[in-house]
Amino acid sequence: MKILLVGINAKYSHQNLALYYIKQYAKSNIKILEFNINQNIEGIYREILKEKADIIGFSSYIWNIEFIQRLTYDLKTSNPRTTIIWGGPEVSFDTEELLRENFGVDIIIRGEGEKTAKELISTIESDGDLSKIDGISYKMDGEIFINPDRELIQNLDEIPSPFFDMEVQKGKLMYYEMSRGCPFKCAYCLSSTIKGVRYFSEDRIKSDLLKIMEYDVQTVKLVDRTFNSNEDFSIRIMEFIKDHAPEGMCFHMELMAHMISDKFLDFLKDIPVGLFQFEIGIQSTNHETLGEIYRITDLEKLGHSVKTIRSYNNIHQHVDLIAGLPYEDYESFKNSFNFAYSLGAEKLQLGFLKLLRGSRLRIDAEKLGLKYSKYPPYEIIYTDWMSPMELRRLSIIEDVVEKYSNEDYFKWTLEFLIDEENPFGFFEDFSVFWEEKNYHMKSHTRESLYKIFSEYLEGKAIYEATLELLRLDYMLNHNTIPKSYLNPQGIDLKLYHDLLRDEKIRKDFEISLDIPTKKLINDFKFEGFGFGGQRAIFGFYYKKEGTIRLDITEDYERITNGIS
Repeated sequence: MKILLVGINAKYSHQNLALYYIKQYAKSNIKILEFNINQNIEGIYREILKEKADIIGFSSYIWNIEFIQRLTYDLKTSNPRTTIIWGGPEVSFDTEELLRENFGVDIIIRGEGEKTAKELISTIESDGDLSKIDGISYKMDGEIFINPDRELIQNLDEIPSPFFDMEVQKGKLMYYEMSRGCPFKCAYCLSSTIKGVRYFSEDRIKSDLLKIMEYDVQTVKLVDRTFNSNEDFSIRIMEFIKDHAPEGMCFHMELMAHMISDKFLDFLKDIPVGLFQFEIGIQSTNHETLGEIYRITDLEKLGHSVKTIRSYNNIHQHVDLIAGLPYEDYESFKNSFNFAYSLGAEKLQLGFLKLLRGSRLRIDAEKLGLKYSKYPPYEIIYTDWMSPMELRRLSIIEDVVEKYSNEDYFKWTLEFLIDEENPFGFFEDFSVFWEEKNYHMKSHTRESLYKIFSEYLEGKAIYEATLELLRLDYMLNHNTIPKSYLNPQGIDLKLYHDLLRDEKIRKDFEISLDIPTKKLINDFKFEGFGFGGQRAIFGFYYKKEGTIRLDITEDYERITNGIS
């Protein structure tokens, strides 16, 4: 009997870890196929059909369920004898409805899937009794049956590691889990439906990590809902990663920042730059909102942790907000945004509430006044506190934040423009311009974003001063002469050579005098700037590791005045 497991990922760079766990645990003749939602669905259908599988299992999430519904219909139509199984978080709830409304799906695995899948495959292969399998819902002879839930696997080490039998393509994002479950009960999250936290053993985790480090991947994303739920354990694992990870590999993890102790902060001081990336959920600063969603947060301590880590300049941080939560109106969300932005994290991710199947917010949506789309990803449409148009405005603000703040290409310009007390006000104003020009409906290059920014600034009292900073940001991120809209202050080509030959300038940039000037000319730019009535000349040295900028105003004056 041929068994096929299918993953349809959100991006090409992703892999579906769940399928590899099931393959290892079931120890059956299983083949895995992975696709992504950007591929042609007819092409995916033909690739699956080509396998002539007896059993096809789909791993289901909010981003791929509509693909899976269509594929299931077509595959069942093409071969009614194929057994089609769904599993995953998107189909672990409301299974009677899903079985009734979707032609072609025969069986749904609810919740944790390894044991259930193994038992199910064995039962199908032996033509056994499905009613004896915990953790499934199924259709038979026109009837729907809901079997009892399955007990969770308490000793996670009994699940064989999938990492010793995986084909990992270069550049793929690798997922890893140290634990399952979460100590918190956030009402929007499916982890709240699972009691307690279970951990793989430390030896198992270290063995897995060593194997993962052999793969040519840049980012390993730890999917633990709260990486630091056991701080001492987390520190030991991070210490192990620090000691063994190859250069250039980054580990991304989600933390609760208010739980970070001074001991943890001290440990983080000496972490190599770029080794870890933290994602920190704030979601809201509205205390009534936090209470309703069962989110326990000490905002003062959270802020202290994020700012302290930011001061180390070695760990990239993302902070998250969710728009559309109960009791959060537009003004309240503005306060949440201003708090989150003020922490100085490298990215502020503004998301919109998704009412996931099985979550308490979805169950209580009507009572709480939450109206959401009936289609995946079940995004909020409006609430009793926030109108559809206010949520729409926030979506355009999110677009501007993502393009201008989160990529760090406009650092100096934004620092100058943004009022520390009300960063939301700047992005709100920019979003109005963005929408008026219909930019929210277009794709953009980095170059076009600079031009649009200059358009936004035109006519403002601070236009000239801000344009200098925008040109500075441009040159820090482009090894090219600034475009005319940035009002470049060019330097004569002969002077370029004089500057590059200068012994002091070479020493300041740490460049050997033995390197010919002609070999440096393409890696250097010199540009004049006017700040506060003063003229400054900066040199930009574009290296693979990043751009080096130095103020060479005195050297420029010395050379142009013929002073040796």
